[in-house]
Amino acid sequence: MFKSVTLEVIGDQRLACESCERRVERLLKRLEGVGQVRAQASDQHIEVLFDSARLDDAAIAQQLQSAGYETRVTGPPSTR
Repeated sequence: MFKSVTLEVIGDQRLACESCERRVERLLKRLEGVGQVRAQASDQHIEVLFDSARLDDAAIAQQLQSAGYETRVTGPPSTR
């Protein structure tokens, strides 16, 4: 079942430009189960549509953290 989640970038490393947005989108699309990603530097939000049978919010946040982005869930969290 596909779920969506919105994460806000809250750490020191921010989404500063379109290049940062594309980098984050490519990074998350590599995760098995991610369907769509939309990163927005203007409001520091990352929207992810993913298959909750294969992935959860924590795995998405961990992938972002490994790239230096600290995040928190701000939009509908997934339920398994």
